[in-house]
Amino acid sequence: MSPRTWKSIRTAMGGIFRPVLRRTTPVLRRTMPVAMTVALTFTPVLASPASAVGFTVTNERNATTPGLEQFGAVKATVVYDFFHLTCDNNGCYADGGALPAQAVYEAKIKDYVSQFGGSSTAPVVLDFENIVVTALSGQAATHALNLWKQLITWIHHAAPSAPVGMYGYDWSTQNNHLTQQLHADGLLDFFAPRMYWDSGETQPSWASQLDAAIANERSLAPDQPIYPYISPHIIGGGYVSGTTWSYILTQAKTKTEGVVVWEPSATDSTACAWVSQNSYEMGVITGTGSSGPLTATAAAPSGNCTIPRGATTSIPVTVKNTSGSATAATTMQSFTGAPQGITGTWQYWNVPALAPGATWNTTLHLTVPPTGSWSTALFHLRTGLSDTRWAAVVL
Repeated sequence: MSPRTWKSIRTAMGGIFRPVLRRTTPVLRRTMPVAMTVALTFTPVLASPASAVGFTVTNERNATTPGLEQFGAVKATVVYDFFHLTCDNNGCYADGGALPAQAVYEAKIKDYVSQFGGSSTAPVVLDFENIVVTALSGQAATHALNLWKQLITWIHHAAPSAPVGMYGYDWSTQNNHLTQQLHADGLLDFFAPRMYWDSGETQPSWASQLDAAIANERSLAPDQPIYPYISPHIIGGGYVSGTTWSYILTQAKTKTEGVVVWEPSATDSTACAWVSQNSYEMGVITGTGSSGPLTATAAAPSGNCTIPRGATTSIPVTVKNTSGSATAATTMQSFTGAPQGITGTWQYWNVPALAPGATWNTTLHLTVPPTGSWSTALFHLRTGLSDTRWAAVVL
């Protein structure tokens, strides 16, 4: 992989996490909520590709996104087909005419990097579905190959520290000899296969397609990492269940080096399942999961995980000793570090000694400002002996 070694790519893509982390037609993809978030989640380890994953990337650039970086995701850049690129047997075109000059193209790349707000080493994913070589044939595919090579070279000029990958339908083997050329030294650094959950999808059908993509990619560039594109949205409507989100991430952690979470959103209580599950999964991936003998269970008055903006909400909290030994008396910790200016105070602070299985109750008075940039919030409910993660959807 010449200067872009596997180790340097993992570092550049946010692989600083320790212990343990699209598949639709263009028409269907446009029907999904426009809340761009690329999240890389998984663990960087020098081991076989099928070991623990190294990061989560999130593509978020619009207002009121979930803010997956608060859970440990790394912001990345997605470059969309601004120039409406196409190729046929006669050549390639932008908006049906001349291709952009290098300076114009590199300026647009830098604009996308600015929009998404990632670091200079954050990954760049290219989404040009009209010119993927797996969807073309004959001379058109060859023209597309040459265009890709030029564009990728320009992108490396515009973002010299960023690894570059291409979103694609990687279980398709059409023109594999062309795709392989795009993963040569100095061109693409990783794979990003479409692995969304379609309406009517089953675990076996999804896993089969993931396995097909991985097998094809390993045959083309066995040393390059694979970061499937996933989303909490079902193609066809609604959010995936917590069980499905866990299954997707577990499969990815077992078989790939990370994931890219595409355009997540959390707009109402139906997002609670994936948001809560994601909080747990990211705690495992980043080594910051709930810990200690005491578990704090928060029960929002909404009856689900939602809390309102511009109000103070009183949230009953039950602390339980889940260990096999009695715990010493302790105190609830000051409520600090919450995102978006959210503050909180405890009704009762002093937690008594608790026998195994015993509980104690208090109330968290949580104040949320009327405006905020994220639609979810990760809270840490801490005692002197423990830390419980609690994720909420902020409406």
